[in-house]
Amino acid sequence: MIEIKKLVKYFSVSWEKVSIFENTDFSLWDWEFIAIVGPSGSGKSTFLNILSWIEREYSGSVQLNWQELSKLSDAKMTRFRGQNISYIFQNFKLIENLTVKENIDLIVDLNKLERNFSTLEILKIVWLENKLNSYVYNLSGWESQRVAIARAFVWKTKLLLADEPTWALDVVNKKIVMELIVRLQQKIGNTIVLITHDDEVAQLAEKIYRVYEWKLELT
Repeated sequence: MIEIKKLVKYFSVSWEKVSIFENTDFSLWDWEFIAIVGPSGSGKSTFLNILSWIEREYSGSVQLNWQELSKLSDAKMTRFRGQNISYIFQNFKLIENLTVKENIDLIVDLNKLERNFSTLEILKIVWLENKLNSYVYNLSGWESQRVAIARAFVWKTKLLLADEPTWALDVVNKKIVMELIVRLQQKIGNTIVLITHDDEVAQLAEKIYRVYEWKLELT
């Protein structure tokens, strides 16, 4: 599913060149659910962006579904990403002047994707069926997070990347969100990479990796 070999990412810090993930090898197979843990600024989001080739400045090999990402043109990568990768973003990235239904349907319709659920079905799963035609700007943060989860699971994605999906939630809602993600992943069988600073959240994954001293290590 994902195969990374000899990954190195360079940053310039105070005129000095710093490397992270130096010569990292990493593999992830279908149906796996892993968490990557580390403090803010440790490189977790950078690693997530490398997996989806949003971050392109690195050395080494990154393959997704046996496709070497660096060999794809911008247009092909955009299409490939749209067909294979879904996201739960830290700040939701919903379009506020569209309805909940329109936000969920947009990517599916644009890329002509195969669905796991109808829009109403997935909204029932996240307890938001009464918000189908509500505009996003009228939603609470807790409701917006559940719309973001619904959007990520509504179509047959190969890989779901979740960037701190519980960062702004209280203890009760954090537990609800993670139970939703685990239940949906078990139901449809996609692969999840979740990044978090929260060890309690990470415990729900099958494997936990930690970013420590610029290295990615299996704990």
